[in-house]
Amino acid sequence: MSSVFVKGVVGNLGTKVLIENRYDELVHYYNDGFLKKVMDDIESGLDPLLFMKKKVALLDDKSIVDSIDISKGGFLAALWKICEKNKCGIRYSIFKVPILQGTIEIANYFDINPYRLLTKDSKIFFVDDRDFNATDDKDIYEGLSYIGDTTDDNKRVRIDNDIESFLTKDFKDEIDKVIEGYIKNYETYSNS
Repeated sequence: MSSVFVKGVVGNLGTKVLIENRYDELVHYYNDGFLKKVMDDIESGLDPLLFMKKKVALLDDKSIVDSIDISKGGFLAALWKICEKNKCGIRYSIFKVPILQGTIEIANYFDINPYRLLTKDSKIFFVDDRDFNATDDKDIYEGLSYIGDTTDDNKRVRIDNDIESFLTKDFKDEIDKVIEGYIKNYETYSNS
């Protein structure tokens, strides 16, 4: 069993691209100050966890069982991939995943899932549970957000609601619903 952590904020690059490419449309719904603030937060690498009071500990590299960069397809695609690679299930809370409110707002405007948006400089970590004792608080790691635990079965279960919901295999990035073909062009550009 492993504890699951996320470092960085999800959906940041997708949000930036949406604002840059659809600014004229967005400024009619949101004011210019809001859009500039969202861009500033993204460009400064703002971590929403900085505003939480918590103990500080550093994650020891030997404790990391596995990790994956979150990129195209966003957090949910990366979560599926790391579970597949480790042949495990997971019980997680999406409400514990670090995301900027601006990302949620922009995604809601376009009616897309912010947790399936292109992400940069963010990672999912599986950390060996033997490194925690019964009294440990898993929310102590600086810059990391504890979101849940792996399981021995193959179920990938979101536990935020009274009724459990299951993660589905879907690697499509939501940005393509707004800017058709963006991911294909992004991959061509980022690989050159």
